[in-house]
Amino acid sequence: MGNYTLGGGGFVSRLTTEVREKRGLSYSIYSYFSPGMHAGAFTLGLQTRPDRAAQAVQVSRDVLRRFVAEGPTEAELKAAKDFWSAASPCASTATASCWTTLASIAWHDLPLDYPDTWTKQVEKVTAADIKAAFARKLQPDRMVTVVLGGVAATRQ
Repeated sequence: MGNYTLGGGGFVSRLTTEVREKRGLSYSIYSYFSPGMHAGAFTLGLQTRPDRAAQAVQVSRDVLRRFVAEGPTEAELKAAKDFWSAASPCASTATASCWTTLASIAWHDLPLDYPDTWTKQVEKVTAADIKAAFARKLQPDRMVTVVLGGVAATRQ
């Protein structure tokens, strides 16, 4: 739920608001976790012009640091809860969706009533829970930054 607020929620995410909408530094920006049986990776990515890359990276890092330090606002938490309550596992009648949910339950050793208790679990999450989870999992000052792309073109 915290990543939905930070960068996983598209145009309602804090990264999109701060980096794209307020400053016009990127076309798109996102973040996600790649969890596994052990600690997985956290990725924050964006696309920008070469001449704006340094500023876009700096603003993104600042937004991440602030989010880890402060957590979501109450309004952001409500938006995340509204989204995730509607995204209940097995909400779709598609067989593949249910198989994916069952595989996830087995993989993550979740209780078998997980789909039935999803909404209740979402409602229990607090802003303090999200702040604590991000503080445990992310250390913004120790993250590696990788920039791919060409050098800024100069016009003559």
